Parts: sequence; C-alpha cells; structure tokens
Amino acid sequence: MASSVPPGQIDNDDYFDLDKYRQAAGVAFEFSKKKMEEAGGQERETIGKGATEQRTSAEQAQQLKEKDEAGDYGQAQRAYRY
Repeated sequence: MASSVPPGQIDNDDYFDLDKYRQAAGVAFEFSKKKMEEAGGQERETIGKGATEQRTSAEQAQQLKEKDEAGDYGQAQRAYRY
C-alpha cells in the first residue's frame, strides 16, 4: 500500500496542526478586537471634541448676539430721546 504521507510525518493528520491553527486564530482575533477597541475609543474622542467645539461655538455666537442686541437697544433708546 502506497502512503501519501510526506516524509517526516507520522500520518495525514500531522500535515495540518490544529493547535497551531487555533493559536494563530486566537492571536488574529485578539489583534482584531484590540484594533476595534482602539478605533472605537478614537471615534468617541473625536465625537466628544466635536461636541465641545460646537457648544463653544454656539456659546460664542449667543454672546455676540446678546452684545449686538444690547448695543441696538442702547442706540434705539438714545435715538428715541432726540
């Protein structure tokens, strides 16, 4: 009976090392998981920065609007007196 087992192997099952495959799959899974966690953290940080900037911008716009309205009111009161 001719064997199709390459030299140095005991049988056909030695050709595919299941333990090495599981180790490699575990490493790949952990790497992918870590990458996704980092990407999620960066996205949350970016969203947080954007929200902070938007609130700051809205606050500045509100302050300018109030200042303009106060100036307009003062000008109208001065013009009314004449």
